[in-house]
Amino acid sequence: MPDNTVIRLDECHQHQTCSISALTGDLETKLHLVNLGFHTNSHIKVSLVRGDSFIVCVDGSRFAIDKKIAHFIKVHPLS
Repeated sequence: MPDNTVIRLDECHQHQTCSISALTGDLETKLHLVNLGFHTNSHIKVSLVRGDSFIVCVDGSRFAIDKKIAHFIKVHPLS
């Protein structure tokens, strides 16, 4: 039986790879994330966690986001 666990990106660990399951928050936040390339079912890897800052890779692009933004990204852990 597959594990259907969904967590927030800000709960992920460094070097963890996930699949984006949903974007939450207000419309402006969701549109901002979509415009950056954060899409449902895209793979996202947490490359670095330092305090409240995350460096993530989404479909080959690297982004620095803070914990407040990471809180709005729901993911399914893959590794």
